[in-house]
Amino acid sequence: MVQSTKVMIPILTYHSLHAPGWSYNENDHVALEADLAVIRRLKRKIVPLAMIADSVRSGRVNELASRGVVGISFDDGPDFDFYDFAHPDYGHLKSMARILREQAFDLGVYSGQANATSFVIVSPKARATLDRTCIASRGQWREVWWYEAAKSGVLTIASHSWDHLHGSLEEVAHSQNARDSFMAVDNLADADAQIAVAHRYLQSALGEFSNDMFAYPYGHAPSYLADCYLPGQHLVTSAFVTGGLPVTPNTRAFEIPRYVCGEHWQSTEALEAILVSMDF
Repeated sequence: MVQSTKVMIPILTYHSLHAPGWSYNENDHVALEADLAVIRRLKRKIVPLAMIADSVRSGRVNELASRGVVGISFDDGPDFDFYDFAHPDYGHLKSMARILREQAFDLGVYSGQANATSFVIVSPKARATLDRTCIASRGQWREVWWYEAAKSGVLTIASHSWDHLHGSLEEVAHSQNARDSFMAVDNLADADAQIAVAHRYLQSALGEFSNDMFAYPYGHAPSYLADCYLPGQHLVTSAFVTGGLPVTPNTRAFEIPRYVCGEHWQSTEALEAILVSMDF
């Protein structure tokens, strides 16, 4: 029998804000903890997204994929990525970082530690407004934890744009005040306002723990950004979309795909099917 060869890499994405209930489908914290058990049982290893991005840029996806690896990311960057919190309806809820520390020690490639990436909305003003409009003004969308999280090694902090062009914001950093879609970022001024400004802010906040990764808000890559702007600058060297596809040798560095919990899988059985499909 010919041994199967893993030639694709899945990146799994969660939203720590998604916790309206206590079931798998209603709570990404519950889903992450259950999914890590599946990843462990299938003998996969979690690797930092930076390693996956490097394999794409260097043409070594097959080499990394053959080790049976998985990437994990979190989008938007509320405090719940790193801090536990008391849910008003469901009580104590573990942060994504705590779940990784407690459940995934033996899943990581480096010293057993599993590293995930939190793609954070960078603008302080935008986060303050989103805290008020999305999570009841509890002061839980801050940057106070970014440096500590990055230094700990359990989370890498990366850019999810300056203000996400979020629909809850009255004003955004865009020449036409475009919101609810990142496809409107189609020129140099708007790209700089959303990507370059955010990157430099993170560099200042994170120092030696800053990095060159970016995740497109809403998961879609405008052709201007993926084909022109990002390849022509040096601040960002890899960018992530969604789409529900694995990383393969044909993946482009500025369109690295991810699976989203709740959208591309809704149960541990569905996740297992995705992971097993990476083998052929």
